[in-house]
Amino acid sequence: MSKKFFACLVLVLMVAVTASASELSLSEVNNFLNTSARIGEGTKANQVAVIPFNHIDGPKEEDLFYAFVPFKYVARDYIKYQIVFLPCTCRPAALNVWSTAYIELTLPSSGKIEDSEVKFLSFGLDSTGHYIAGSWGDSNPSPLAPNATLEKFQAEMFPYYIGKKCSDLAGINEISGFKDFNVDAWTGATVSSNNLLRAIQALFTYHATDSFFDGDPKAIELRGVLAAKREAVDQKSNVASATAETKELPAPVDRNKKYKANKDDPDEKFCEPGNFGPTCSAITNENLRAYLGRSDVMYIDIRDFEDYSQKHLRNFECIPYNALIFNANAHKDSSLPQLYAGTTDNPIPVYKESDSILAALFPKNKTIFLMCQGGGRVNNLMKILNARGWDMSKIYNIGGMGNYAIPAYRDITMDAPEVSIKATYNFSGLTRIAQ
Repeated sequence: MSKKFFACLVLVLMVAVTASASELSLSEVNNFLNTSARIGEGTKANQVAVIPFNHIDGPKEEDLFYAFVPFKYVARDYIKYQIVFLPCTCRPAALNVWSTAYIELTLPSSGKIEDSEVKFLSFGLDSTGHYIAGSWGDSNPSPLAPNATLEKFQAEMFPYYIGKKCSDLAGINEISGFKDFNVDAWTGATVSSNNLLRAIQALFTYHATDSFFDGDPKAIELRGVLAAKREAVDQKSNVASATAETKELPAPVDRNKKYKANKDDPDEKFCEPGNFGPTCSAITNENLRAYLGRSDVMYIDIRDFEDYSQKHLRNFECIPYNALIFNANAHKDSSLPQLYAGTTDNPIPVYKESDSILAALFPKNKTIFLMCQGGGRVNNLMKILNARGWDMSKIYNIGGMGNYAIPAYRDITMDAPEVSIKATYNFSGLTRIAQ
């Protein structure tokens, strides 16, 4: 299958899902792909499916995710498949390329799914050697294990799978559990090996849905497992939609709260629109959980990477404010890389591209939740965004990491005090306009 066709397939799927994400179930997406989209069985293309996949991420947390089966062809005694899956989610999105494995699974003479074997496996050429049927989506070599190359991966891992039956692979959770298997570098540096295992297990479950196995009780059982996982994925999506996507966001400033403009003031006053401080924020550690996981919100931590690496909330992106966004003297000192100088109320662009980079980091069409250590840096960033023309009704100061070091957020706190990052920050290729 050509890369162009697969790109079209993903585009069609995205259109189907994004058109009504809260209404389409996994089964409805499959039905769309194989009927309305006219790329299913009996059409110009082969049968297509989206199947649940037990994906494991960098911190080795397993979750139900999606894998794609864009190609299925039934031969005399085996079936050719492609399965597309994420090998890892611990990299930046720009590097998170999907893997496509070309796999042939047998149709055993016994008619039993447990006797079905892996006949062929490839991230490159198919079994005829004429077509590029697969692609490797992970690093090559691994940055943490320079000797762990794709060639080594294929040479040492693939032979283990060839001839393995569905029953042989059932219940195995980690590649490290294999004996006589010299890929320790992979298990220490990446989760790709374990996700390939899970992709093959998921494909065997899908393989059981073929009519060849209609008389096999075990295949019927696996079809029930597949249906249950699909329902679980649908329910998870529906719950996320109901609890996060549909909950109306409050205005960024809670006007029922009070604050002191100066610490020595005798009286407090009610918070007013345009107050960017964390004290007046409508979203704090008391209610943030109700607004997590939304597709219409960007979640950003503006501390430097050194602090971020030691403790942060899961799925918050790091964009260092002090290191990259503002320094009062950046317009006077060419060694300072920050985008703006002067004051936060009247920021001076240091580069011709400062505003366009700021818009790329903090998109104007997005609602943005900002956090730092205590909320002060967010206050200053919001002043800059306000001065440069942002709609501040969509920008929230949710406070600092110190406010979220409580039991209610422990399960989504990434705590790694043993990690130490010393970063060097810089921009390249920009046109400096400040002197």
